[in-house]
Amino acid sequence: MAMRACPPALILGLALAACGGDDGATPDAAPTGTARVEVETYRYEIDLETRAASIQHALVALDPGNCVALPSRAANLDLGSVQLGGHPAIATWDGATLTACLPAGVGFGPGPLQLDARIPVQPLETWGGSQVGYSVTNDGSGQPMFYLVSWIGGCDRFGPCDTRPGTFAHYAFTVHHRSGVKVLCPGTVMATDTRTVCTFTMDGGPTYSTFGFVASASWQVMPLGTWAGVTVTLHDRPGSGIAPLVDASYHQGFLAWMVSRFGPYPYGTELRIATGPTYWSGFEHPGNIVLDDGLDRPMSSLYLRPVAHVLNHEIAHQWAGDETTLADTYDFVWKESMAEYLSYVYEDEQNPNEALISARAWKSFAQGAAYYPVPEDAPRPALLDYYGEVYGPGPMILFRQLETLSSRQQVLAGIAMVLGSERALSVDEVQAALEATTALDLDRYFDTWVRGSGAPVWPTFRVEITGTAPSQQVVVTETTPGGTLHGCNFSIGLSGAGIGESAKVMVPRGVNGVAVATVPTGVSWAVTSTVLDPDATCLAYPMTFTAPPRHPRGWTPWAGSRSLR
Repeated sequence: MAMRACPPALILGLALAACGGDDGATPDAAPTGTARVEVETYRYEIDLETRAASIQHALVALDPGNCVALPSRAANLDLGSVQLGGHPAIATWDGATLTACLPAGVGFGPGPLQLDARIPVQPLETWGGSQVGYSVTNDGSGQPMFYLVSWIGGCDRFGPCDTRPGTFAHYAFTVHHRSGVKVLCPGTVMATDTRTVCTFTMDGGPTYSTFGFVASASWQVMPLGTWAGVTVTLHDRPGSGIAPLVDASYHQGFLAWMVSRFGPYPYGTELRIATGPTYWSGFEHPGNIVLDDGLDRPMSSLYLRPVAHVLNHEIAHQWAGDETTLADTYDFVWKESMAEYLSYVYEDEQNPNEALISARAWKSFAQGAAYYPVPEDAPRPALLDYYGEVYGPGPMILFRQLETLSSRQQVLAGIAMVLGSERALSVDEVQAALEATTALDLDRYFDTWVRGSGAPVWPTFRVEITGTAPSQQVVVTETTPGGTLHGCNFSIGLSGAGIGESAKVMVPRGVNGVAVATVPTGVSWAVTSTVLDPDATCLAYPMTFTAPPRHPRGWTPWAGSRSLR
């Protein structure tokens, strides 16, 4: 007898004959219980004017059952509208999790499963003062910018979502809008006058950056050319001041530089850059970079060229953050540190003075840090409370300091080991890769610099000159309160009384540090003054350095114009 095909996923209970068995066979009861599921595709639809929204998620059930449960903080979700596998579901919500169950006698087996629900009004709510959530902000011309941002662990603000940082999925956004509004989101964008559909069907994207869209009626589209086979466009508000500061040749070179080291650009053949009134200086949605339209203000940043640095930072994130993403919330430091460091290395190859300014900015950001780059406080701080502390210490500790303990090429080789493929990456794996390419044992180094509880105490040093010319020596003594030794190498700038009497001498202290290091000055003239770490290779500060007050909770150097209002 021919077997009958079972309906996908859904299994009816005792009242029906068993699917595929003999007509007289005793049917099994429908499965019950909460099944594990993976979200394969997130579908989200919204009307920008009414804020009415709906979700339609394609799931894959890994077990048989009759219920699914996913994180959800969407208070406006209509529980009566929830459907599972095309059937009305019994939905409950406890403020953190949506549980949807099929009626008694109906279950599902492993396989595809669809979850549908309506959101009568998407709330205008964000996390703290950030733009994490859904916001509408007027730009400099008085036009609203609509921005949906999930960030790390935040996609459940818009409905049921797997909030684990290391998961990948596909996405489809349908946005209804008034005429003249342009909508950008990851993937292929298909637009009519009042409706835009974005479909992200590439290998996959992490929810923190791929679950989101931005829309504005202010943008004019400017082609920036083809960079390493990628068509690049700028969506900018006239008068923002950003367009004249985007050096297409410079960024074309950086994109080609990234491709040559870490593999093909991950998101097809298109990169869109948009500007607006944003909370952060930039955000790295896959194939869709959003820049703060206040970056043209010269006093708003410690970088020499804020637009150039931030844009390269966000381009680097296409590999380091998007294609390769975080394994856990507290792995946040590696993605920001890589984006900063890779931008810095390219700067150093093009203009060493610009790179030095960036490295000195990192040392400035690190002053007053309230948390270690990987905080181990109990309880661990919320991401919004601590994330800003990684931008200065992170690139210095993970990469810049290791250059002088090994070499730049070895550090870049370690980064290349972990980038270039879709994967979730931890700080521990970054350490292992750097150990493999530098041949350094970094256990004590990471325990001293990277992980810890409470506010970090960065190392301080006393510098003395002993002896007389031409046999002078530099004596460097670590004076860090608490006595912990910090491994890193740095130079001492030497000056004499005569014209042209200046030099630098490297102090090799090793990966674990030494209490006292003594090295010859190598100069024949009398040294009259010294400068500690003029090349900004280490979070090393003079013994007389007075640390500023600890940063307030939620402080960030990556603040955009909206956060400063």
